[in-house]
Amino acid sequence: MFELKEIKMMRWGGDNDGGRWGGGGTGGGGSATGGRTFTFLPAPTSVNVRMEGSATMANGASIRTWSFGGGFNNDRTVPSPVFEANQGEVVRITLNSMMEHSIHFHGLDVDQQNDGVPATSFAVGGMGNPNSYTYTFNAPHAGTYMYHCHVDTHKHFEMGMFGTVIIRPTDGSTNRAWYNGPTFDKEYIWQLTTFDTSWHSGGMGGMGGGAVLQRYRPNYFMINGKDGASAQNDSATAISAGAGQKVLVRINGTSYLPGIVRMGGLPFEVIASDGRPLAQSFIATEVMCAPGERYDIILTMPSSGQYTGSIEYRDIRNGKTLGSATTTLTVV
Repeated sequence: MFELKEIKMMRWGGDNDGGRWGGGGTGGGGSATGGRTFTFLPAPTSVNVRMEGSATMANGASIRTWSFGGGFNNDRTVPSPVFEANQGEVVRITLNSMMEHSIHFHGLDVDQQNDGVPATSFAVGGMGNPNSYTYTFNAPHAGTYMYHCHVDTHKHFEMGMFGTVIIRPTDGSTNRAWYNGPTFDKEYIWQLTTFDTSWHSGGMGGMGGGAVLQRYRPNYFMINGKDGASAQNDSATAISAGAGQKVLVRINGTSYLPGIVRMGGLPFEVIASDGRPLAQSFIATEVMCAPGERYDIILTMPSSGQYTGSIEYRDIRNGKTLGSATTTLTVV
């Protein structure tokens, strides 16, 4: 496939997952407070690997998944949990695994030892590797980042071993994007998600590779791991806010496909890209988010109405639309 970008991690609460590679509890950490619409895990913490999970699609199909800890929002296995820390903190995250996995902090400036790329550092679990390691680094910039397993990335990422990292300002404020940056009233994450179900088949949810991994033909198109009516009604995805309220949406390119993100034709302000504030924000009605990219946007809710937000997934080779996911935007 192609290489995703790079990032770092932050603060998540104790996961205390029960088993090692087969476990994966719901985890501790924070609830959806301070304008958040999602749960999160604050560092320092410890997380296990879960390789016996599943995702139930809107049509009732059950797809085998892998994840870190209890999954996104504590109610699904894909994506994995949201991690948070404050700018300037020393972040410590322990990964426990009997099977070979790692955590790569995509976009964060970590040193090589803590980068999670097995070829240049090491993996956790498996033959000759430690079964536990505490990734340690500084969180230098407030913004939106990504993490994922970097062992056989093409496969492990597809199975669901990815998530979002949020670095808060130094004071930990949850209504400001960065120090002296834009403020907001509510906060959502839109994580681009697609499944090629042929990649999820086979023993242990698809440990093998071979010819099936030579082409990517996704047949499920999601936001935050939810498709169809499930995405439209998902409280962590469907935007609901009062007239005039400012909504921060953290868009995370956690799919192998680029996606065009729209807010039902409503204009929004693009304020940051890849964990850094833009030198000059701009107004748009759509933004294309490529694999590994992140965009922070602020949507000011109109006076009334209901709108349809969407992600239109495109073929990376020819730009053809392959599928889409939609959700509701409601002024309350």
